[in-house]
Amino acid sequence: MKIKHRWQKIAIGITGGILVILILLTIGGFFFLKPLVTSRIRKGVEKASNHLYSISFSDITYNPSMGQVFISDVKFTPDTLVYRRLHALKKAPNDLLTISVPAIRLTGVFPLSVIFSKTLNLSNIVVQKPAITLRHNNFDYNADKQSAERKTPYQFISKYLTSLSINKVSLNDVNLTYENYETKTPKKSVVEHLNIDIADVLIDSLAHKSGERIYYAHDYTFTLKETTLPDKNQLADNLLKDVVFSLKKRTLTVKEYHLKPRFDEMSFAKASGGRDRTEVQFKNIIMKDIHPDKLFPEIKLYANNLSLDSGYVKVFNDKRYPRKVRNKVGEYPHQLLKKLGLKINIDTVSISNVKVTYSEYDPEAKLTGFISFDHIKGRVLHATNDSLPLLKNPVCYADFHTYFMNKGSLDVHFIFNTTSEKGDFICKGQLGYFEGTSINNITIALTKVGVESLQVNKYVFNMKGNDNYVTGTGILYYENLKANILKVDKTPDEEAPKRRFRLFKKRPVPTFLVNNLVLKDSNPSKKNKLRTGTIKYTRVPTKSFFGTLWGGLSQSLFQCVTGTVKD
Repeated sequence: MKIKHRWQKIAIGITGGILVILILLTIGGFFFLKPLVTSRIRKGVEKASNHLYSISFSDITYNPSMGQVFISDVKFTPDTLVYRRLHALKKAPNDLLTISVPAIRLTGVFPLSVIFSKTLNLSNIVVQKPAITLRHNNFDYNADKQSAERKTPYQFISKYLTSLSINKVSLNDVNLTYENYETKTPKKSVVEHLNIDIADVLIDSLAHKSGERIYYAHDYTFTLKETTLPDKNQLADNLLKDVVFSLKKRTLTVKEYHLKPRFDEMSFAKASGGRDRTEVQFKNIIMKDIHPDKLFPEIKLYANNLSLDSGYVKVFNDKRYPRKVRNKVGEYPHQLLKKLGLKINIDTVSISNVKVTYSEYDPEAKLTGFISFDHIKGRVLHATNDSLPLLKNPVCYADFHTYFMNKGSLDVHFIFNTTSEKGDFICKGQLGYFEGTSINNITIALTKVGVESLQVNKYVFNMKGNDNYVTGTGILYYENLKANILKVDKTPDEEAPKRRFRLFKKRPVPTFLVNNLVLKDSNPSKKNKLRTGTIKYTRVPTKSFFGTLWGGLSQSLFQCVTGTVKD
């Protein structure tokens, strides 16, 4: 090809010049840049950390045509002897880091901008599978230090750059270990397979003053696709799916939380030594207005709102095996909240469309009876176990609306005194109209009593209690109560499927005596006399909170339907 025009000569000259520069930069990158950069990075880390940290890596390569840097086998480690010396001088930092990274890729690295303008604008930094251990110890001498004493990131780079910007930093598949030495017994937390994305990083003389940035970035997003944590008894797993935390938005979302037992309903009691099988699933959990300053480094979860819009709680008891008995004093909901290892302070917890079911399997009848609370909706106010918020307000309030057996409307209000040593609480509520035959699901299987007819107009109750007792009143307004005393039909015949309760036979004499001598037909009576149930229940130490509530409520119900007091 003949060169006829001047513009062709200029174009070829420029192109040739660029190629020569790229070749020279490539040669420099492979043969000269590596030792220069390696030496500067190592010396820079040692100087910036007062020789507390050292950095090493097996290889660093630079591709100038693509503006890419690859770094392999990076290790960022502290010198424990230097750390102890700094601590003796009261100059040690609160946090100590150990980092190991198999590979780091930087794109958009063009040295000319550094040479001519002392700026470095990177496109992306991708860090693959970093293992990070953070050891935290809140030293008193650091609390008195003025912020001016602590160097900003800009002060570290100002000798070489006037500004550093990064479009995106991605830390993929992070294994993070957090060790907290603030308490006598160190606490260790491990998070695996965490992804961290940092958007629009800018470090210059003014970035730390910008109200639109958080720690020099537009946002930090933490993502866990899925993780499984075993419970302490190794009988169930805590499964979390699609966990996303945005530092900018101060919002945490969890698509699903599932406490999943490792054994099915008919195998769990045998495997666990007689424990109840509990399965929990909540979906669409959203926590808003989280306080990042409390979350780290204090590891306290402060938030304005927590909501979940669907889920269930299933408790199953297998009566083929003796129930595991243990002392449950001190395990009311507010007492467990107070004992929680993580300090929390949440203004409002909102719940909607949750179902709670309790079931028991009777081996004699080979039948499972259940009781359910459907479409639970409610909120909890001032859910906290941290000392300062409790000093201001020691009371936690909870209001719930649900449907008993998916029939009767039920409203319940709780007042918990979280600071009470004895677990003081108040519980009051009202159950609306429902047909009593709907409770046959539980009464037949567990008590061999069937409700022939019953119209519940309402049940109003008011209780207060603590670790030792529950007192109060309960009034059941009802009409047309008739019951059948049953026994298991062990010799079924052709007529069995046609019977009212199928697998059971009616016991005529006990049924007649109960309906005519024990049970009252209605409340108020036909003479308009109202029977009020009195609650004076002594708490059984092996009973749970809800078992204790039921013990008190059953006293009032028994008195309303029989006219006699039940111990």
